[in-house]
Amino acid sequence: MRRRLYFTVDADRDANIPIPGSVAAGSIDRGSGTAPRFSSSERGMAVLADLLDDIGIRGTFFVEGRTAEMTDCSVLSGLCIGLHGYDHEDLLGRETGIVPDVEDVLRKGFEAVSDRLSAPTCFRAPYMSADDRVLDVVRSLGIRDDSSFYTEVGGPSEAYGIGGVTEHPVPKARDRNGRVIAAYLWPMHEGRRAPEDYISMAEGMDELVLATHTWHMVETREGGVMDDAWVSGNSDRVRQVLEGILDLGFEACAIGR
Repeated sequence: MRRRLYFTVDADRDANIPIPGSVAAGSIDRGSGTAPRFSSSERGMAVLADLLDDIGIRGTFFVEGRTAEMTDCSVLSGLCIGLHGYDHEDLLGRETGIVPDVEDVLRKGFEAVSDRLSAPTCFRAPYMSADDRVLDVVRSLGIRDDSSFYTEVGGPSEAYGIGGVTEHPVPKARDRNGRVIAAYLWPMHEGRRAPEDYISMAEGMDELVLATHTWHMVETREGGVMDDAWVSGNSDRVRQVLEGILDLGFEACAIGR
């Protein structure tokens, strides 16, 4: 049976945080307030583009409209491009208390990403927060592939149909110590998990959507911007994860292609 690895990346503002009462997300305050920053995201795009080129695989980048406008995202040209909102909006209002005009923000994001890269072929909701109403708008944009939901712990990781689109869920499982592990790499970037945890997670799967953030390649939530040695080590750990999973017989695929 064909085993598929989808390496996905959220190309969004640095260390994003919801701002109560605001539709647009901000960035963690590093001494200059919570206005959105984009420098780590732009640098992380280049780190990941170089890494994927060196390994010889394509990734799927879910790009924020505002991030596309505020960065030199040309390094992503030729990769699979998805949509990730415009201002990293909480589309269901769970984090901010404000429900945005979903059609307005997604169309605005779609146009911004299309203008600077290419028309998005897939979608991931900011904060993994979506419902049928959101998927209706996504489908109206001509997008037929989504990755906005987690699986239940230990549940099936294969793609399935929902709301007129094909859903590629981000799986959750239990590690060897019985702890829940999701296929987002952020705990590894923050020093809480090792590459082996994700490779082991992949062993019992035939499809795996692995996820990270552009900014998380060069900045952590807790420690701030990384020095060059930390960036290099962080990139090496992502390489270990990808190559270890490919060595299990997985084929690298892109969502929406």
